[in-house]
Amino acid sequence: MKTKSFLNYPFLNRGIFTAIFMLVIMVPLIYGQDFNFKDLTRGKLWARIWNTSAVGQPTLGGEEFYKFDYPGHKLGADLNDHYGMCEWSGWMAWANVDGVGVPFRVCMAYDPNPMYIAPLEDTKLIKNYNLEDPSIPAEEMITGACLIKEYGVEMHFRAMAWSIPKYDDFIIYEYVFKNTGGHQITNFRFAPTAELSIATPIVGGWRDDDVYEWDVEHEAFYFHDGRLWNTDSEPVTYSYGLTQSDLGDPADLDAPNAINHEFQSPQYFTYFWLEKPEKSDPNERDHMNIVDKGNLNQEWNRVQLDPMNDNPEVDFDPDDYILTALKYDQPLPPTTENGQPLDDIAAGLGLTTAPRTLYERQIDYLYETGPYDLPPGGELKFVMVVAAGVMDFSRVVEGGLENEAHLKDGADSLWAHVDAAIELYNRGYKCPVPPPTPTNEMNSLTITPLPEGQLIKIQWPPIADDYVDPDYGVNDFAGYRVYRSTRRNVGPWELIADIPKGQEVIEDGMVTYKDKALLGVGYYYAVSSYDTGHDDPWPPDPSITNLPPLESGLVNANVEPVYAMAPTSNNLNDVRVYPNPFKQHSMLRGTGERYRLEFVNIPSKCTIRIYTLAGELVRTIKHDDGSGDESWGSKAIGDYQVNKYLQYVAPGIYLFQVESEVPGHEGETKIGKFVIIK
Repeated sequence: MKTKSFLNYPFLNRGIFTAIFMLVIMVPLIYGQDFNFKDLTRGKLWARIWNTSAVGQPTLGGEEFYKFDYPGHKLGADLNDHYGMCEWSGWMAWANVDGVGVPFRVCMAYDPNPMYIAPLEDTKLIKNYNLEDPSIPAEEMITGACLIKEYGVEMHFRAMAWSIPKYDDFIIYEYVFKNTGGHQITNFRFAPTAELSIATPIVGGWRDDDVYEWDVEHEAFYFHDGRLWNTDSEPVTYSYGLTQSDLGDPADLDAPNAINHEFQSPQYFTYFWLEKPEKSDPNERDHMNIVDKGNLNQEWNRVQLDPMNDNPEVDFDPDDYILTALKYDQPLPPTTENGQPLDDIAAGLGLTTAPRTLYERQIDYLYETGPYDLPPGGELKFVMVVAAGVMDFSRVVEGGLENEAHLKDGADSLWAHVDAAIELYNRGYKCPVPPPTPTNEMNSLTITPLPEGQLIKIQWPPIADDYVDPDYGVNDFAGYRVYRSTRRNVGPWELIADIPKGQEVIEDGMVTYKDKALLGVGYYYAVSSYDTGHDDPWPPDPSITNLPPLESGLVNANVEPVYAMAPTSNNLNDVRVYPNPFKQHSMLRGTGERYRLEFVNIPSKCTIRIYTLAGELVRTIKHDDGSGDESWGSKAIGDYQVNKYLQYVAPGIYLFQVESEVPGHEGETKIGKFVIIK
């Protein structure tokens, strides 16, 4: 739900607008900082994080950002090609300030209100790839700070991520609240919040139908995509693609006969406390509340008197409403995701169960803990993990009825990741460290199509001869692994080469691997390194008596697919169209590439004309880059398989003519046909 801008409220006259505008301008000058952000992108869970610690984008932002994307990757021409899981995240607080109750809320769906909050430190991104500096606990760390002006309380935070397998599916937040003023702060309550919209960026898929579940072991809620309809009381009136439902939002949602059944929202998501201070009332439990987004809306960090504007007679105290929301316990669902009854478990926790209601398709999650005392000069530290999980990614892209049954595997992976975060935090952020990633960040490999043999050359710098395992003090580097995907730049990955140390091929100082490629297929590559493993105890924790071989994360994949280079040919009988027949929504291509159709073995300079069977000219393509292949359109322009009027063509049989413009072969032509089927 979008909140109205203050410009939409007629009671705000020009003078008030001017005053607010001056506050927006002057407060950063007074405190010397602006509200700004950095992107945390080292692990699989990506986020754009502000110096309030919130995730999201202010009102005037676009879509080119990360909202707990999992698996995260850099965006190309298609800004919807990512797996966002929330519209925003932030936090709420309540405190008695000198005996008077005062609420507060940070919500990055809207611009922070300078009347209540001020930035203290610019957002800072610290890169410590491969844990090169052992004094820095993570591979990427974002820090920032802001001031709650009414409280006189500073909030400092750091958010941390790792690429090391097992520890790359979560972000750990540390929050420290400091009472730097003279106010007596009591009954302090802190609630990280998230406005969930799993698979937020998807166009054409259903949004705002997320579901909450209860994990018995961890005593916490978690979330995943649900069904738009309450099927117990309201029948589904039409089929949802191959799966007959919108569970997981399959890509064929609006095209039941399409080949692409990829699940676009298979992710699972949760918050979980790793550390909290001692409460002023140790008998009060933490409260986990789930509310409709519209019922806990805000305007400039304050709850509106009537957020839905559906009852002009409503009259309540918005401050009390926030306190009530923070102290409310959401009833557990009647069963777990696997059907285990929860009535007795809820009763043992002093809670109740209740059927899920339709409004909870639009979820605001409040993860509250309190109360705490925060006297002048005092500090409170909270540590929380934001975790994600998903079923095997090959099942995600395959989709279909059989794989829909495995969506619940995402819950198992989610809680395994939470347990890994608990382990990492309890060890003081110490973990076994694999050899360095061969290159850092996406698009950092050197990938070159070769003109002969349909080969693609992948290169990276070698691991240094003087590398030493930071834990064991020896060079245990053992080799490289090369992975390939024909679907997306986050996989699913196929291991295509294991290159032991000493058997690598070096060209111009770079480790080189050449992959035999198919024409017309886009490829993504990633390269890792691995070590020998150890039979001796792990020095930081001798209770771990041995370590298997460790492998670095996959952090260096190319953002856009790479295609094999076809050789040029002046024999026009060699001309081919790939793939032919072309199946729309081909499983061979990721988002934005699925309509790519390619002419190969063509002259280095020629004109390609495409016609209908009736002889109508559909498109003219000029080719003069010296290569032997040319696609019908490009991802950059978004004109794959469109006619001269930029309209998508219909399935059917098409004719093509290739006319050579190579000196000595001018005017030579080849006529052929290809088929596009749905």
